[in-house]
Amino acid sequence: MSPILDLVLRRLALSVLILLMVSGLVFIGTEILPGDALDASIPADEMIWYTEEDLDRMRAELGLDKSPFMRFAQVLGNLVTFDFGVTLMTQEPVFDAIFHPMLNSLLMASVAILLTPLVSIALGIWAALRPGGRADGVISGATLFTYSMPDFVVGNVFIIVFALILGWAPAVLMIGEDASWHAILAVSVLPVCALIVSGVAYQFRLLRAGMVEAMASEYVERARLSGLPEWRLVIVHALPTALIPMLNGTAQFVAGIVSGTVVIEAVFRFPGIGVELIRAIAQREVPTIQAITFLAAFGVILSNLLADTAVLALDPKVRRKSHG
Repeated sequence: MSPILDLVLRRLALSVLILLMVSGLVFIGTEILPGDALDASIPADEMIWYTEEDLDRMRAELGLDKSPFMRFAQVLGNLVTFDFGVTLMTQEPVFDAIFHPMLNSLLMASVAILLTPLVSIALGIWAALRPGGRADGVISGATLFTYSMPDFVVGNVFIIVFALILGWAPAVLMIGEDASWHAILAVSVLPVCALIVSGVAYQFRLLRAGMVEAMASEYVERARLSGLPEWRLVIVHALPTALIPMLNGTAQFVAGIVSGTVVIEAVFRFPGIGVELIRAIAQREVPTIQAITFLAAFGVILSNLLADTAVLALDPKVRRKSHG
C-alpha cells in the first residue's frame, strides 16, 4: 500500500473518532447550560402567563421531554447522514437556516486563506534575505507583537483606526445575510485584514526559520558557487524546502481561521456563521450548534489531511519514515 493511501485511510479512521468526540462534547456543553430552547425563546415577563402543563406540552411538541441520550442519538444520526434536521423553535431545516451565513463566512475565510500564505511568503523571503538586518528586525518584531494580540483586540483596533479615525470603512456592517457575493466581498475588506493578522504572523515565523536554514544549507551554497542568480536560489532551491514547516502548521492555521472568524464576525457584525452560532447558543438551538461545529471540525480535519498529504508528497524524509 502506498504511503499516501495508508496515511489517508488512517486519518479517515481517526477523523470519525474525532467528529464523534466533538459532537459529544458540544452536546454536553449545551446540556449543562441553564434552561433549554423553550426557556430561551420565551421572554421572562411572558413566562408567568404559562402554566406548568402548558410548558410540559410545548416541550413534548419540541421533543425536549426526551432523555439526553435519546436526543443525542437523534442528533448524531442526523450528523452521520449530513441531515442536520430542523431548528427546534421554527422547524426550519437547519441547512437552510445556516446556508447563507455559511456561504458568507466561506467567502471571507477563502479570501483570508488565499491572502495569508501570499503575504507570509513575501515577508518571509524579504526577511530571510538579510537575517538580522533592519527589515528582518522590524518584520519579526511586528509579527511577534501581532501574534500575541487576541483577535477581538485586533478587530477593535482596526475599527478605531480605520473606521472611527480615518473613516475608510464602516465600523459595523449593515448588510443582509442573503446579499450577493460581490456585495459581501465589498464590505469584507476590514474583517479580512483583521482576520489574517495572526495567521500571517504565525506562518511568517515558520517560513522565515525554514528560509534562513535553507539559504545556509550546503546544497544552496553549492548552487550559489555554480553561478546561479540569487532569485533562482531563493525561489527554486530554498523556498520549496522552507514551505514544508509552513505546511505542517496549516491545520493550526485553519483552526485559527475558524475560531478567528467567529470573533471577527461578532466584532464587525458580519452576517456569517459565527454570528449564527452565537445566536444559536443564546437560544439553545442544539441542532444548529451541532451542525455548525460539526462542519467546522470537518473543515479543520480535511485541511489537516490535505496538509499531511502535501508534506508526504514533497518531503522524501517523511516518505521514508512512513515506509519504516
